[in-house]
Amino acid sequence: MKLKKSILFFAMLAMISGCIFTPRDPEPPTSGSAIPYLPQTSPRNVWENLQLSLNNIDSFGWESNMHEEFTYWPDSEAEAQFPGAFVDWDLAKELNFVSNFYASGVTNLSKMRNDDFNVPNPAGDEVLWEGVIYYVRVTNDSDGSETRYRASAIITFRLEANFWYVYRWEDQVGESDPDSGTILPTMGVLRGTFGSN
Repeated sequence: MKLKKSILFFAMLAMISGCIFTPRDPEPPTSGSAIPYLPQTSPRNVWENLQLSLNNIDSFGWESNMHEEFTYWPDSEAEAQFPGAFVDWDLAKELNFVSNFYASGVTNLSKMRNDDFNVPNPAGDEVLWEGVIYYVRVTNDSDGSETRYRASAIITFRLEANFWYVYRWEDQVGESDPDSGTILPTMGVLRGTFGSN
């Protein structure tokens, strides 16, 4: 009788433990899918990653594609509007700007390169993009108001340990709005607005 009870006890224990340790399907992620950042194997990919960062409000994507010696040079209008704000604009100031901007409750729709821009082939450890035109449309989530930025810029990329980064960003002039034709401000105005918060 004791043997039958012992066998029954161990059989039940095996069934219970089998239920506990049975593999199950993983739960779906709660925070959405991962952002499909591209490998930093070319300047083109790095610039595309900045667009992904803007459109997904993800500061990690911006930070990881910026060179540790990054500098920003504003256009003359942004500099006049925010005197002194761009002195020694380095990576720390850039990341402070991005953090403040993304935390402000906005939605972005950005296109970081005009379709007819001829992407230069990288040669050596530095490449210059002259006359690239970016377009950033920012919507305030709280009231639905919209601000647009479109400008011509000179972007310098640098290769460091087999990875490309944005090394210098120089805004040239505001470009016309594709919809209204009015001249829009550069991202220097955006940087000036959120960089000092």
